[in-house]
Order: sequence, then structure tokens, then C-alpha cells
Amino acid sequence: MKLSVDAQQCTMCGACIVTCPSDMIRRREDRIKIGRIACLECGHCVVVCPTGAIVDEEAGAPPPMPLEPAVGPGDLAGLIRRRRTVRRYRPEPVPREILEGCLDATRWAPTAANCQAQEYVILTSPGARDELRHGIEGHYRAFAEALADQLTGAPKLEALGIDPAAATHPHVLAAVPAFVKAVDGGRDRLFFGAPTVIVVHADEGAVMPEAACAFATHSLVLVAEAHGLGTCITGFASDALRSRADLRAVLGLPESNQVHYVLAAGWPDEPFRASPTRKPARTVWR
Repeated sequence: MKLSVDAQQCTMCGACIVTCPSDMIRRREDRIKIGRIACLECGHCVVVCPTGAIVDEEAGAPPPMPLEPAVGPGDLAGLIRRRRTVRRYRPEPVPREILEGCLDATRWAPTAANCQAQEYVILTSPGARDELRHGIEGHYRAFAEALADQLTGAPKLEALGIDPAAATHPHVLAAVPAFVKAVDGGRDRLFFGAPTVIVVHADEGAVMPEAACAFATHSLVLVAEAHGLGTCITGFASDALRSRADLRAVLGLPESNQVHYVLAAGWPDEPFRASPTRKPARTVWR
């Protein structure tokens, strides 16, 4: 954004000054001036100005979007409650326009300093999904072999990009061999036969890139649910991709980018009749 103030439209109300998170807007005698040194390009000033006096000088910049009608809290809470982690999918592909709509909605997920760091690789071809799946399955076979090697297991884990201390967590010691056993039995324990796989990644030089990817992923999952899609955030896949630069290279990711989340997505093939119970929120009121 390259923001400026139309003096003829500006009423000097000061709304833009109050809303600016980086204090880049100042009153200068009889006009408002917008600084650019630390501007986050968040657009708050544009959308609070009651007269539309703040404009983006960038060529071809789209105008601000009108606000959508507010969603009732009951409807939103119901959407969150009905979302399930889906591990059975129908084979038919998801129309590209639906996927594009889900991904487009994530542009408004909150990000630190408005970095908007989240990026995506979308795998819809069987060949691309299988290549990634086979690479990750191979990683876990080597992982399981290293865990079983009590003499030289630690350096083998380090060669795989895995912290040997973290690998001794009881969950890891149980989950990794079980994963390999299921895969060897012919089960897809990564993507569960979903027709779409979405890899969420970001440049590690961005401001809080993992948080940007987390908020974007949550937004993506909820919009997908609203479309009737099922999703599964696959920790096995994201952990392997974080450990292995060679697997990230298969996806064409820049060396500076790290993977934070991997989602399987598609039309659910399991009927959920209700929302299961969850633990009460752990809260402290002061």
C-alpha cells in the first residue's frame, strides 16, 4: 500500500490517528500525514475513515471490500463444534473454485505485524500426493529403525533432522512404530485417501511465521467445514517436512521457508451424527 490523504475529503476527525497500530499517522497543522517507515499496511485507517479520504496510490489497487454481515455467535460456535478431524474420504475431487475460495478467506487471518507470511502448496494430482506420501513414509521407516537401534540410534536420528531427546517422548516411542506398521499393512496414515493435500509454509524471516500459518490453517479448516468438506491436520506429515529439507525441496519450497501444517481435505466418507464431548475450558478468573 502507498497511502495518502485527500485533503479535500478529510474532515480532520482523527479516527485514523487513533486506530493506527504503529503510530504512523500524525496531525500536521491543518492536514493529516501518513508516514511509511513503520506502516504495517493493515488498512485500518482506510476502513475507519468516514469520508473515504485515505486512498491507496498503488496502481490498480483494489478498493476496500464492504463488510460481510455479522455471523451470529451461536452459528459460529455451532460450526466450531461440528468440525471433525476426518480420516475417511470419498474419491471425487474437490472443485478448484471451492478450494480457491477457502484459501482466499485465509488472507484475513490475523498475522503479526500484518506480515501475511502464510503460503501454500496444493496437491491435487495423485502423482504429486503419492510422491510426497512415499517420501514421508520412508522418513518414518528410517525413524523407527533408529529408535530400535540402542547403540547408534542417536546419530541416525540426528541425520534425519530429529532431536534424539524429543524422540524419547513416550508418545513418539509408541506412535512411530505403530505408524510404520499401519503403512506396511497397506493403510494410508498420512492423507487417508483424501483427494487434496495442502501444505502451509512460510519464510522463517517473517514476523512470527508459525503463528501466521496457525491462524490461516484454522481459518481454512472452518471455511472448508462450511462448504461441507472434511479436513485432517496431519502432524506426521508436517513433522517430517520440518525435519527434512530434501522433502521440502520435492515441493519446490524456497530454502528459507519452513512447513508448519499439512492438511488433507475432501468430501467426508463417514457420517458424524453428533458432536462428541470435550473437557471443560480450563480457566482462571481474577
